Amino acid sequence: MFSRSLFSAIALQTLVSTALAGNAIINNHCGYDVTVLSTATNAQTPIPAGGSWSEGLQGHQSLKIAKDPNLMWAHGITQFEYSVADTLWYDISLIDCVNFGADGGVDGANCAGYDAGIRMEATGGTCAVANLPPNTHDPSQAYFVWNDDLSTKSCLPGEIGGDITMTLCSGGGAKRSVAGRIQY
Repeated sequence: MFSRSLFSAIALQTLVSTALAGNAIINNHCGYDVTVLSTATNAQTPIPAGGSWSEGLQGHQSLKIAKDPNLMWAHGITQFEYSVADTLWYDISLIDCVNFGADGGVDGANCAGYDAGIRMEATGGTCAVANLPPNTHDPSQAYFVWNDDLSTKSCLPGEIGGDITMTLCSGGGAKRSVAGRIQY
């Protein structure tokens, strides 16, 4: 009995260690700077236009991304959310930055990346992709309200050791030239 429990504990620890071996990556292809707040460290880090940021995957996290760092705890953040367990779950959340008009329209002007599209994907052959085109209200690709559960993406169990990448302004914005200069 003891050896079975010990084996189970070692297997679980190995699974968790393997699962957390990947990175959360944010690529800022927008023509403007953004700031990311990691809930794991409570550190705010600027990501310049055309730049990238990453940290190791850490269980259950929400990375908060703001065009204006003064709105980090207000109504002005795009969120990169993920959970690593027996399955890798991830989503784009615009709950804390969109406004709905009386006509049913969506104003995402405060949402980092919304103006030029947001893409989120994980490495692995069976991982789903979230792809929100520019200025689009599609609850199957991003959370706009708390219960847009169709927007949560995942990988099959056992494929949880890779990276998750969110690309802001995936449909346009800043692009690096061969010389390394940012072009718009």
